[in-house]
Amino acid sequence: MHAIARSKDYWRVFSSSAISATLLLACVTNWNSSSVSSSAQTRKRTVILAVSAESGEASMDAIAIIEGKQLRSPYSDEQKDKQKTFGDEYFKQGTVYRLIFGGGDAGTATVSKWSEGCNNIHAQATLSTSARLGGKVMALATNSETLGKRGVSRRPPTDTERAATLTLMKSIYQQNRTPASLMSAIKVTNLTATDLNGDGKYAMIGSFTLAAKNKFERDMFLIATPHGRGVRAEFVKFQAYQPPPEGFLSSIDFIDQLDVDGDGVGEVFATAGGFDGYALLVFKKVGGRWRQVHDQIGDAC
Repeated sequence: MHAIARSKDYWRVFSSSAISATLLLACVTNWNSSSVSSSAQTRKRTVILAVSAESGEASMDAIAIIEGKQLRSPYSDEQKDKQKTFGDEYFKQGTVYRLIFGGGDAGTATVSKWSEGCNNIHAQATLSTSARLGGKVMALATNSETLGKRGVSRRPPTDTERAATLTLMKSIYQQNRTPASLMSAIKVTNLTATDLNGDGKYAMIGSFTLAAKNKFERDMFLIATPHGRGVRAEFVKFQAYQPPPEGFLSSIDFIDQLDVDGDGVGEVFATAGGFDGYALLVFKKVGGRWRQVHDQIGDAC
């Protein structure tokens, strides 16, 4: 055969093989892309839920979706379509969440059903835990397999811790011009000891209320840490206000703590009252100081 003819035959065979290889690579790449895309679509985002319980039945509300290390609202009170989508996906019957109490693993919460409230959705769940929830003692739940992977760090304060915290609390009320005659009427709605940064030293997180005869409310949310023989305030949210005729208060109460962004310090989750409703808040220590970094509607009727 002529050399040129052989060369043409060679290039025809080579071109045919190259085209086949290219098509095969394209098919494999397309299949892999579809597989990754499908996997990404089915992979659920990390969610943080608030858990409260009375008489054995628990209620769960969405606090935040985690994107990277940021807390994002899953929806607003006006986004009914997003609420339903969230409920169908995250509050599906039988879905199991890890229960977080004292910043660590404390059991599970299994969704039994979900329903629409006034302006938000809520899930009912069955708990499997040794933590005693009820009243102002609440917890968190998450679908993350990595968050809160440490021992539970939450307990009532010792007598010494409680006395030191109450001394600090009274001094703060006095600094905010609370009459001496009313000091004895201050109520402790919750006082919890928890280790926020794993150093073995327990912070005191407390909520206090004072309702005077003139209906002037004085509420305080406090984060305090050990200092010498006492405690010092690291965060104070003091509110003095006139409640509406219906009596709705704006007091803030501790839910639990969880290190969301992996910086070694647990974010503090709380609930705040409002006019015929409540909100869910998150506080974070930034640059040595605590500040509110997130809020989400609990419900409002």
